[in-house]
Amino acid sequence: MAQCKQTAQEFIQNTFNPHVAVLCSPDAEVLCQKNNLTFVELVQPFCHLTTEAHIRDPNNVPHCIRHLKISMLDMTAQAPQQAIARKMMSDAVANAQPQLVEGGRGNVISIGNYDLQLSASTPWFEAYRDVFLQVLPPSDHEFLNHCVGCVFVVSSGHSDPITGFNNLAGQQYQQQTQFPNKMPRWLAPNLLKYYVLLHDVTEGEDAKADAVYQSMKSTYGASGCHLLHINSRSIKVADSMKTDSNLPDPWSQFLTKPVDISNSKKRQKARYYIAWEGADYDVSIGNGTDDGVAFPGKVSEGTLESSSLNDSLLVESASEALEAASSGSGADSDMFDHPLAMDHSTNSINHVEDRLSPDDSVTMETNHTGNNTKVQTTPDKKVRGHGMCLTTSDHDRLRIFIHEFSVRALIPWAEMSMRFLNEQLTSRKGIPRSIFSVTKKWFGGNKATEKAAATNQNTTVVYSQEAPELQMRRLADLAFLFQMYDFAYQTYHTAKRDFNNDHAWLHTAGALEMASLSVFMQGPVSSQKYPSHYMESAITTYLQSCKNPLYAARATLVSTEALKSKGMYNEAALQFIKLTSEDSDLRSALLLEQAAHCYINMETPKVRKYSFHMILAGHRYSKAAQRKHALRAYSQALQVYKGKNWSLAEDHINFTLGRQSFNLKQLENATAAFKHLLTENSKQIASQQGAFLREYLFVYKQLLSQEAGEYGHNTRPLPELPLPVLDSNSTKVLLGARPQPSQAPDKVATSGVWFDHKESNHPRWQKLEEALVAAAVGGLPNTFRPTLQCYTNRTDNKYSPVGFVGEPIIVEVYLVNPLKVMLVLTEVTLLWSFLPSLPGQDKAQLITNEVSSTSVKNTLANEIIQTQVIDEIIMDANSKLTTQITLTPHQTGELRIVEISYNLGGVLIEGNGPKPNMSNTIFVRGKQKLEVQGPRLNITKEDKANKMYGPDRRLDLVIQQEMPLLQVSFCNFPRTLLCGEVHAVMLQFTNVGSSPLHKLKVASTCPEFFTLGCHGQLPKFPCVYQSAMDVGVSDSECMCNSISKDSVNVTRVVDIDLPSGTLQPKSTISIPAWIRGNDIGGIHEIHFMFYYEPVQQLPNISHRLLRHTAVVNTLESLSVRAIAHRGNNTSSHPNGHRGSCVVMCELENLSQIQSQRAYVKEIQINQVSCASEEWTIQYLNSQHVKSEIQIGSRETMQLCLKAVRSSTNLDTIMGKESIVFSDVPFDTQQICSAMTPCADFFFRSKCSIKPLDPEAEVPVPPSKRKTSEFTDLNCAIQVGFTLVILWKACVVNEDGEVQIRVGQHHVTLEKIDNIFTSYPYVLIPTEQPAVRFVMKDREAEASTPDSEVTTQLVDLNFNHRSEVKHNFSNGRLCQVPVTLLLQNCSKVTLDVLVDTSQTPDRLSSKSNEASMYDHAGEYHHNSSFNWVGQTITQLRLEAEQQAAVQLSACFSKPGIYNLNRVAVFVTYSRDSNKMVLQRHSSPSVVVIGEVS
Repeated sequence: MAQCKQTAQEFIQNTFNPHVAVLCSPDAEVLCQKNNLTFVELVQPFCHLTTEAHIRDPNNVPHCIRHLKISMLDMTAQAPQQAIARKMMSDAVANAQPQLVEGGRGNVISIGNYDLQLSASTPWFEAYRDVFLQVLPPSDHEFLNHCVGCVFVVSSGHSDPITGFNNLAGQQYQQQTQFPNKMPRWLAPNLLKYYVLLHDVTEGEDAKADAVYQSMKSTYGASGCHLLHINSRSIKVADSMKTDSNLPDPWSQFLTKPVDISNSKKRQKARYYIAWEGADYDVSIGNGTDDGVAFPGKVSEGTLESSSLNDSLLVESASEALEAASSGSGADSDMFDHPLAMDHSTNSINHVEDRLSPDDSVTMETNHTGNNTKVQTTPDKKVRGHGMCLTTSDHDRLRIFIHEFSVRALIPWAEMSMRFLNEQLTSRKGIPRSIFSVTKKWFGGNKATEKAAATNQNTTVVYSQEAPELQMRRLADLAFLFQMYDFAYQTYHTAKRDFNNDHAWLHTAGALEMASLSVFMQGPVSSQKYPSHYMESAITTYLQSCKNPLYAARATLVSTEALKSKGMYNEAALQFIKLTSEDSDLRSALLLEQAAHCYINMETPKVRKYSFHMILAGHRYSKAAQRKHALRAYSQALQVYKGKNWSLAEDHINFTLGRQSFNLKQLENATAAFKHLLTENSKQIASQQGAFLREYLFVYKQLLSQEAGEYGHNTRPLPELPLPVLDSNSTKVLLGARPQPSQAPDKVATSGVWFDHKESNHPRWQKLEEALVAAAVGGLPNTFRPTLQCYTNRTDNKYSPVGFVGEPIIVEVYLVNPLKVMLVLTEVTLLWSFLPSLPGQDKAQLITNEVSSTSVKNTLANEIIQTQVIDEIIMDANSKLTTQITLTPHQTGELRIVEISYNLGGVLIEGNGPKPNMSNTIFVRGKQKLEVQGPRLNITKEDKANKMYGPDRRLDLVIQQEMPLLQVSFCNFPRTLLCGEVHAVMLQFTNVGSSPLHKLKVASTCPEFFTLGCHGQLPKFPCVYQSAMDVGVSDSECMCNSISKDSVNVTRVVDIDLPSGTLQPKSTISIPAWIRGNDIGGIHEIHFMFYYEPVQQLPNISHRLLRHTAVVNTLESLSVRAIAHRGNNTSSHPNGHRGSCVVMCELENLSQIQSQRAYVKEIQINQVSCASEEWTIQYLNSQHVKSEIQIGSRETMQLCLKAVRSSTNLDTIMGKESIVFSDVPFDTQQICSAMTPCADFFFRSKCSIKPLDPEAEVPVPPSKRKTSEFTDLNCAIQVGFTLVILWKACVVNEDGEVQIRVGQHHVTLEKIDNIFTSYPYVLIPTEQPAVRFVMKDREAEASTPDSEVTTQLVDLNFNHRSEVKHNFSNGRLCQVPVTLLLQNCSKVTLDVLVDTSQTPDRLSSKSNEASMYDHAGEYHHNSSFNWVGQTITQLRLEAEQQAAVQLSACFSKPGIYNLNRVAVFVTYSRDSNKMVLQRHSSPSVVVIGEVS
């Protein structure tokens, strides 16, 4: 994780090393140029000592020097200008990019919930650090970068080498004394001078070289000179050599590419903004583009007002800075100067004056690795390898030269210089030193002779070169450079106190910095803890007091390495962050990135801090024109924020990644980044989302154009688009055309199947299909599979849908616009692959309709599968919609729907107008895959343990040959019906297919709703009922008709008779039908399913279906309530039949007069019919005049009828079950109730077909529940006939039009003394007792018949004179004979007890019997009438037997008396204790008159 190549000790040691100047004669440089190197570059790879050296400090303590590095500098080289230095650092960072191998999984670490792929190293930071330290100018407050000596180099071919050495030494002395501020700076006046005689082995004279070397030793001493042999290989041999694999090139890692600023051609490439809101492109103009793609040069995110525009947000590259400066544009003066930009003032371009040669080459003096390098770049310069004239022996001579120079000259000189400085400082620490200290303390301390105190604006004191404080600093720096760290720390610590007392803050900061490093470099042997606070104080002083960010940066670079080596990553990160500023974006970016790595390397990694500082680093990289590093930094941060609900931060990162990738012309990466901004969880505002969308479309279009240019048109598949969101699993497939409404106003087409139909009706449709298939084949096959026409994610899609040639296939796609901006989709179509089934071919060729991005139509594919193209779909913000696309196959085979393609564009709404502006809309053509997922499996243990999904083949269709296709229309079908209204309709059946069909059937969820007619002659359409006149019979003949039950078979499935047994293609037939409104008002759905089979059977298709859902609104019309009472039968029936019943009917018009709504104004009762096996009805009216019965709105009428058991039913007599229809007409025309449709709806109302929906089953009331155990007893109160009330209503429509409608209601009377209604019985659920889990022993209670039955087993009738005259003057008592007629109404033998006493409850002690006796009309009070004679009579009645009991009543005075004061007890068992009092509430009145 961002480990450096060097350890902290190695880095600090290489940063602070002895610097030695080099001054070469021209002839020596010529010898070196044979190797394409200068002398400094020649010796640089060998400037490390490979052996240990020893040195003594001023206290004569020996020290060991390890891995000493010497920096050779060209004395004639000049320090690079500020712009060149920035360019060097920028290039060093730009050229150091992450290696490709770092993308492997080896760099992935897991921290908590994060899996981060981190960089193993940061070579760009190390490269920047090296260049920064190399170009850092030396300062007067320290001597670490000052040269300790100078090496003079003269070749042996010089005419007078000794004179040449003297001239070079004089040149150096002149520069040191006359130009002390000119580079390089010197550590001390008595510096080390070393003389090197350079000898060319192949061309030079060895004797002359040896003679000159001997003279040099006698002149400069043996330790001050060296003879160096080079170029053991001639130039000709070197040029003839192609490569020498045995001779490596050690100079390649030390030589850098020259800085060339001549390529900065003037271009009109606009700078770009880095902001947060929106995005607009300004495409580059002019000839500055690199290729044909017009990349935007200016990108503006959002609305940037001039008042709020910060200069720090504006960025331009180094080349653009040069252009702006050279053009002198006034507009560019407001731009923020790039940290790598050159200073283009007239006083700061001296480094490039007269550098342009006639051949347009550029010559510059640069300092790359501390070397003096004159680089001349020409267009046609031949580049040769480095060191080609050097052999391995020459390499060894160079190493020996560096070793001899270090050990024999440099280290002894350093030892001597430190001893001299120490003695000089010691001699000055006497009495005058203390006097000066006291004087400085009292009076401010102004050393007139030794130092000139001058305080500048940074409060820094300027010392003279001979000041003791500087001498002490010089001594400490020498000790540090030669690895005497303990002595150096003591010296720095002493100098620090003096500098601090003098308020010399720059010197104080330098002393603190080096004192801290001295302790660190001592390592474990140090007795002191690393003083990190020293370094903190030094950095703070550099920044705040001295305003010197460069040396603060150097201190930070070395300090953080020390802190990281000690594991103090948090402190190191704080120091990195402290150095970030606005003066250098590149340095701030690098330091922020290092701070991020410190946070991730902590013992407890701080992942979010890592990512946050990586974002800051990426931003500063972007401002520094380091786009690749900005892209990398943001990519590293995205790993933390991605998928963690940091949506705004993730959007910012993705947007920046897209921008940087686009600027780097990585269009594919830019498209992927912008794609992540278009998600449904985006929390951006609408304008921001619109900007993201336009960015994405623009970049994607550029990418497609680029790929089209590379790969050519019609070759690359369509790209995948992120918008709109496609819910593939909600895709629906419908087999068949969309139901179209009929053009005729009086015709209703079948509703068929559509996507929005209720899924709750699917079980009903399946039940209807099962009933139809069972009726067609005689039972439900084991291989039966329900037919599906609409395939969704809720249906069973294990089997592929089967389509037919010529029949459309409609696919509904569910689209979601997650953004707050409008989306526009154009030319929307489906992409499919088709495998035709051609006879005679083993393997067919796969056909697809996908074309390139420039076209939509595919003529050849459209002839096989005709595909609909939707011109335009507009999706509002945050909207969801479904779109239907139709496919029509024209060939058999296997069809697979794979994708949906469209052109995507975003639209902005201008102003408040709803009309979108399409003028500036960018459209990109792409696609999305349609991938459906099957249901989750949860059967086996493996399914439950793993996420296993079943197959879903709804998009894999099988296309078969043409089939018959049925269309059904309902003519004259009403939208509104009255409750019970009967309406005539006409069904039209048309075969629009290409083959015949037969076995046409229909089934319905409500069989009582319609009938096709099956009894007698059918009425002529549009008539409803048939009168006696219509059928050609008299009223008397139509008065009582019978229908055999064998001919009545009401089922859910109805066969439709075809004229010739088949329905040929393009043929139409019409069949009349009648419908009846539901008895309950409201909106009702009635489902019809039509079944038919093709004449030519296919292997897997046995039948086809057509669905229709009729929605009928029923309005309240007539309510009928009826009750039957036993008649007063006083005559004996010879055949033993029971008597008549009186039927009371209550008729109510429920409709209410309402304005602007339809209502029933008046209902007229046309006829009342009775349908029963043994009952007929008669009109009960003494005048025998049947007047019209009319019921107004909200009126009620009572109608009294008499029901008589019929003895004329011949079918019943002959043992056949039949239904007798008896009519009581109230109109001039009598309706034949035994014919269609009256009889049909009667039978359908009586049918007991189980409902398809178990929840819709109406509970049976207790009175209708049959108990087979007491059937013979229950028949005592049963009557069993149905009243059919035929009516005619006058209806006023909404527009005031009056219509006449007819209908019928049915009331079935099952028991006497019970009220029955024409509307269904609704059982109110009773509250069940709480469940108890305590077991109780309960005796099994024997089942008993209902008390309602046991109290009415015997019918009582009194036969007596209605009026009796008696002379009470002659006789005090009047005796009247009474005959009590007892009729056994049950089919069991009964024991009857008749009690005429005053205590009728003496045989029963049950309270319920007493209450029944009270209910029977017995009143416990004295009266003037008594029964005389036998008070108790007991007899037995056989089944349906009638018997008479003679009684006598005695009256004491005249009056009106009720003789119904007889208690009759009955038992159906032999136990007399179980006798039940019979209920008979009808009075029997006698009038006793007085004869005067």
